[in-house]
Amino acid sequence: MNGKILSYSAGSTSLDPYKFRVIDSGQPAEKMQRLVSTFPALQPFFVDPSQSLVVDAYPASLGGMESMTRVITYLHPPTCIRALRLAAVEKRRVVFVAQPLAGADLLIQALDTQMDWPSELLWATGGYHLPASLQRSVDGWLAERGCRLSVLQAYGVAELDHTLLASMHRDQDSRPIYELIDPRLELNGERHRGGEDAKVSERIRFGEAELENHDRIESHADGYRIHGNPSLYCEGALQWLEQWQPEDWLKHTGYWSERGNVIELQQRAGRSFSESTANRVSWSAMTCLPTGVPCQSVDHYQFMARSGMSWMEKPKWNSAAFTQPGEQMNSSQVAAAA
Repeated sequence: MNGKILSYSAGSTSLDPYKFRVIDSGQPAEKMQRLVSTFPALQPFFVDPSQSLVVDAYPASLGGMESMTRVITYLHPPTCIRALRLAAVEKRRVVFVAQPLAGADLLIQALDTQMDWPSELLWATGGYHLPASLQRSVDGWLAERGCRLSVLQAYGVAELDHTLLASMHRDQDSRPIYELIDPRLELNGERHRGGEDAKVSERIRFGEAELENHDRIESHADGYRIHGNPSLYCEGALQWLEQWQPEDWLKHTGYWSERGNVIELQQRAGRSFSESTANRVSWSAMTCLPTGVPCQSVDHYQFMARSGMSWMEKPKWNSAAFTQPGEQMNSSQVAAAA
């Protein structure tokens, strides 16, 4: 272990002191080469390290970018803003490494300033699902500031390694299409699903390790689709998030919890509402709530105190309100209220 960086996975709940991965300069560098080979659009960001600046806001050490200039932000907004400004002054592209909700909040806080922006920003994200609605919102906001956004979604497995699969494209249903990046990953126990071309991997092998896969990885002719662990993410909740509009993402962080029969949304810090209304989201988002389930905004720090939320923690998008059988959407109630 001496002379190595030991990284505990940001996605793990294990307290085993030996469940770490070792960061070295060999395999991660090879993985970056495979990423560029798989996605040629990444070449401008990685081929010439002098032309890019890595702004690292990830809650775990990743490795693989040792030849590049990197700013460790520690999820500190002023540090992130200074790094983005440095990239703009130095005319460098930005590789922004951050999980979806924490990264979006850092970018929104930077957008609240009058700073100049770099011309290109690659958002390398992972840890959990990036809603297409959030990606579109950030893309539009950055375009208004003259910054072109590219997104790389990476999928890793706790304690094994990061970026085992990666995606830069979505299908017609806005689901990411992943490509295999790390050849050490083997998807075992594949079985056909009734009447479909997809195969589902129930177990995965990585080197000498083999373990049960709590996510559902479906292999298709054009790549892989990944459905997150249902104990954290349910399809109904994810579909609701896809109906959020830019104004919803500007007001709320994307963290929410269920309190009684109410969905409580965490406000972004510094954004508050003086009026008292039951629903705090756009029309399209309201109509996709289950019948009879309102949502309310909760002060940023009050929500933290109630739920124990931290930017280091993954969101839990599996509220019981979205998993009740036969639930109908809120559209009729919203129309009646109008």
